[in-house]
Amino acid sequence: MKKEDKKKKIYSTTNFHIASWLLQNDIELVDIDWADKRRAQFVFDDFKDRETLIQNFFKDIKIQRKITSDQELKARMYAVNPPIEYDRSK
Repeated sequence: MKKEDKKKKIYSTTNFHIASWLLQNDIELVDIDWADKRRAQFVFDDFKDRETLIQNFFKDIKIQRKITSDQELKARMYAVNPPIEYDRSK
């Protein structure tokens, strides 16, 4: 068996909402990678029917409405009081 074959296959996303959806569907989060200081990479073990589960995320109207509402609420909230920038290098 080649070295590459021994590696576990992973699925990763920077999309917070997809990561949350996967957690809700009992997909185990393996790691959160902050290699990019401005954006987290959510890492999961790859799993059967991943494409179908993610397609279902985009098709679910209630979930998409909630995301839109959350984004609107955050935009209004931060328009009045911008978030503090934290230094992750420490």
